[in-house]
Order: sequence, then structure tokens, then C-alpha cells
Amino acid sequence: MRTTGKFLRFAIIMIFLGFIGFLTREGKFSPVWENVQGLFSGKKEHKLTFADYEFKPVIRKDIYQKVLATGTVTLKTGAEVKIGARISGRLEKLMVKIGDIVRAGDTIAKIEHEDLLARVAQYRADLKAEEARLTKIREEGPLEINKLKAELEELNAQISLAQKMLSRNQALRQKGIVSESVVDEADERLLVLNAKINLAEEEIKLEEVRLKNDIRLQEAKIEKALANILEEETQLSYATVTAPIDGVVAFVSTQEGETVVASMSAPTFVTLIDLKKLEVTAFVDETDIGKIKDRQKARFTVDAFPKKFFQAEIREIHPKAVIKDNVVNYEVMLEISKKNISLLRPEMTANIVITTGVHEDVLTIPRGAVKRSGKKSFAVMKMEVALSEKLIELGWRDGDAQEVVSGLNDGDQVGILFKPKKKKRGRRRR
Repeated sequence: MRTTGKFLRFAIIMIFLGFIGFLTREGKFSPVWENVQGLFSGKKEHKLTFADYEFKPVIRKDIYQKVLATGTVTLKTGAEVKIGARISGRLEKLMVKIGDIVRAGDTIAKIEHEDLLARVAQYRADLKAEEARLTKIREEGPLEINKLKAELEELNAQISLAQKMLSRNQALRQKGIVSESVVDEADERLLVLNAKINLAEEEIKLEEVRLKNDIRLQEAKIEKALANILEEETQLSYATVTAPIDGVVAFVSTQEGETVVASMSAPTFVTLIDLKKLEVTAFVDETDIGKIKDRQKARFTVDAFPKKFFQAEIREIHPKAVIKDNVVNYEVMLEISKKNISLLRPEMTANIVITTGVHEDVLTIPRGAVKRSGKKSFAVMKMEVALSEKLIELGWRDGDAQEVVSGLNDGDQVGILFKPKKKKRGRRRR
């Protein structure tokens, strides 16, 4: 009998524990336990009714997966330009101040340049002298050649006469009228004239070559003079400092009257920044970096405009981590949409939301309609005559919207428990 009694008590205990386990799995243990406590404590348990809930329908909408990050508005490469001097001298005129908007080509400053003007004038005078020499060579050279050619023609005329004299003397010698020496003299005269003609022809060729060489040499001297002028004019142009880009003057480092010395490190007059060339450097936690891809959409706010969203897009993801205070982050560069970019300034703190995925047209309920018990989730449903808790499977969460993977259908009504109103404490009368 004792054995039977012990077995019966053991069986009752096991059934009771199994019942408690079933209630726990179904999420109903807490209400039952509260009822039991109410019975023993003597308090009357308030049973929730329709009036305790605000009911909203299950709807379909797109749910976006998002990554939150912080970052900074920064300048792109090339958006900041330091404008300096390429020549030495006293800063004669500074034409801008901090905050001025300038366009590419606008004059920023002028450096004293009287010495450069004098050198340019000197080289221009040298150029005119060289050009005059070239003109003289081109005019006088052909005259000298023509003179030699005239002398050659004269020799040609003399040689014709000498040939006739030689032929006549040879005929007279045969008749015995003239001596042999007269014939020899005529022959010698002819040979000398032929030699002079050859010499004259060579002199003409030499003079023609000399003229060409003199012209080429003088043209080279003119090119050198032009190069000297170009160099000095280039140096002169450096005396007028112009803006290479459109931008805003962010910093002025040299004032009028100061002397600048151009060396290996060029002195800086002003710093220009192009506020249209901005980007956002976002710092994404290592737990979220795997969700980030190129071309994903993002938006961000800055403290100056907390209610205004700026649109952006992921351009690149830097592979090297940035570790600060033992927190591992990765730099993600965002390309900012041109709309409203003029409102932004470098170094503004950005609060960034990156959209990493989307579930389209899924069932959703408000977050306040979700009840949890352990690892299970429930929703209070509005039935015809009573409330009912239904087990649901959850998906992504987007703000106040919670995706429901299973457990609910279109048109179901889920309840959101009203928050109890706090009683106002009255002042105690004295």
C-alpha cells in the first residue's frame, strides 16, 4: 500500500510539472500564476477586456532593413585648394577676405612686379634687334650672291674672247705670222680664265650656303629671344594670383604689405574650398559592415537641420578598420545628392541611416502589439466575443512597424494595450 501511495504522489507531481511546462511553452503560465496569486492574496484580478486595447488592422507594406551609423561631412579630394605665390616679392594687393565667394579666374592677389616689367621690356627690345639683323641678312645676302654671279658672267664673256684669240693665234702661227710664245700666252690666258670661273662658281655656292646658315642662326636667336620673353611674361603672370576653382575663401594667411619668398615650399595666401564637392564619411560598426554594399541608398541628418533628411548613396567601403576606444569601425564613403547640398558645411556631424535590404508587401503590425514570453511572441487578437492570444513569428523591424512572417492574416485586428494613466497627486492642505 505504501508503494502504491508513493507512486500515485509521484505521478501527480509529474503531471503537475508537465502541465506547468505546457503553460510555459504556450505563454499562458504568467496569467494563470497571477490568478493563483490573486486567489491567495485576496485581491480581485482585473480581467482585460476590449476596452483596455486599441485595435489596429494587420496591413501590408514594405519593410526596410537599416543600419544606423554616425559620421562627418567632409571635403572630397581636390575640393580644398591652397593658393600661394610662385614668385618672391611684396604682397601689393589682397582682394578677398574670409567668406568671399570667388569664381575660377577671379583675381585673388597681386605681387609687386616692376622688375619683371623691366625685364620683359628689355627682352622685347632684344627681339626687335634680332629681327632687324635677320631682315638685314635676308636683304644683303642675295645682293652679294648676285654680285658674284655678275662677276661670273663677266668671266664667261672673257673666256669666249680668249678662246677666239687662241684659235686665231694658232692659225697665224701655222702661217708663220706670229711666234710660238704668242700662242702660249693665249693658251695660258684661257686656262687662267677657266680657273677663275671655277673659283667664282664655288664662291657663289659658298655664299648661298653661308646665307642659309646665317638665316637659320638668326632665326634661332629670334626664337631664343621669344622664349626669354615668354619666360618673363610667365613670371609676370605669376604676379597676379587667380582662383583655380570656384569656391569660398576659408582662410587668409598672408596680409597686404608682407613679403613672400617663393622657395621649395610656396607661401599660401588663401585657402579655397568648394562646398559643392562634399561627401560623408560614415563609421559603421563591425557587426553591421557585412550588410553594407556599394550603391545602397542612405539618408542622414545634421545637427544644424535635425528635421531635414539629406539623400546619399554608398560610393566605396574602405577595407582598413578604424579602432577608437576599443570599438572597431569601418569607413564608408557616401556620395551626397546635389539637392540641398549647399546647406551643408565641412565637419558637420551626420546621423546616418543606410538601407541594406527590403521585404516588399509583407504583413506588418505595430510594435506595441507584440507580446513576448520567453523566446515566443504573441499578439492579442480581437475575436467576435473575446480576446485571444495567437502565437506569431516575427521578421524585420522598421521603426514602429514589425514584420509578421506567420500567425496572422490580412484584415486581422491586433490589440495595443492602453498605457495606464498616472494619477495626479493633490497638494496636502495645511
